[in-house]
Amino acid sequence: MRHGIQLHMKRMLVAVLIATTAIIAIEAGPQGEVERAREILETSAKAYKNVAALRDTLSYVVNAPGSEQETKTEEYGFGPGQSFFVKNALLEAVALDGTFYLTQSDVPDRYVSASYDRDFGSVLRSVAGAGSLFEPPPLAMHEGKNVDACVDTLRFNLLEPLRIDGYRRVIGDDKKTYDEVRFIASNGELKVDINPQTHFFERISFQVKPPGTPEGFLVRVNGTFSPRVSAEPPITFTAGSRSVVSNLTELTSKRLAPGSPAPDFELETLDGKKIARQDLRGSVVLVDFWATWCVPCWKALKETQSIADWAVAEKLPVKVFAVNTLEKGSDAGEKLKRVQAFWRSQGFGMPTLFDSNSEMFKAFQSPGLPSVVLISPSGKILRYHEGLFPEMGETLKRELREGLTEAK
Repeated sequence: MRHGIQLHMKRMLVAVLIATTAIIAIEAGPQGEVERAREILETSAKAYKNVAALRDTLSYVVNAPGSEQETKTEEYGFGPGQSFFVKNALLEAVALDGTFYLTQSDVPDRYVSASYDRDFGSVLRSVAGAGSLFEPPPLAMHEGKNVDACVDTLRFNLLEPLRIDGYRRVIGDDKKTYDEVRFIASNGELKVDINPQTHFFERISFQVKPPGTPEGFLVRVNGTFSPRVSAEPPITFTAGSRSVVSNLTELTSKRLAPGSPAPDFELETLDGKKIARQDLRGSVVLVDFWATWCVPCWKALKETQSIADWAVAEKLPVKVFAVNTLEKGSDAGEKLKRVQAFWRSQGFGMPTLFDSNSEMFKAFQSPGLPSVVLISPSGKILRYHEGLFPEMGETLKRELREGLTEAK
């Protein structure tokens, strides 16, 4: 039943997204486009500011080379008294009565708490980092941030700084009229369709390209908003029996519990060298699961490469491996060529293991992308982190040093 509903929703969303490609420009022109776009955004900001309470769901489809199309959602809302929430499949953030709370779906016994200073986006970034949970633009608008600050939220933790590029009035195949505002960044472009009656966001699409990647390697995202002016249910948070911790890295998932044996693995690097876990005993091992189509993985890999460089410079018995997994393609050869081209384009020096059939990923209980696992010299799990998190590099260095100390 649930699968059927999700499939129906996905088909409806895909149909809407197809409709967005067939538009007719009825109001456009180079003169004053940017100024008109800014006026549209200012009017939208006022509309969200003047609404006392709202609930919304952003449903979006990510389409990238080597990946399956997948519908994701981010739910969010605001209510009286400067209360806010935003959540996805993994994380949920709530701001209420001057306190910010962060919970993780697979960690039922802990939560993060921080002071909330009436800037939801700022505290969200400081606690959750630039990971999968992002500040929705309507929340920033409701808080009364200026247009430039609201535009910054449209980057979704993926795009470089945006500038307004143009405006036009369009009609979709659904016969609805939209105010379309276009943006451009050094690594992509974005457009948002705004309802000219309610001034709420209704559709969004963007594409992003990692620097140096092969021609045509683009990740495209298309999404729809479903705003509902409503104060029900009220925004609440109940700690219950959960204990409070100070940061996201202390929300330790039991999926790969510290002290449990790390699964065995044997994979080849991109140049055909075999690497097996039993051959790495005596060293602390860091593995970073990634895929070419996973945009947050691009940032995580840069952090991992810096860790590899640091370990070499410090002459530490630390082995760092990226593990490519969950790539889609007709055969292993096609996937390998894509991964090799991506790896060369990024200039990474650390080895990456090719998990063609995702066997290692599954053996590690499908930890998510991106995710980092630290393994002790004796072959046990030291730490597991899913997604990006604040001070990632320094945190991993500290945990690696702790792993080396425990081995002595």
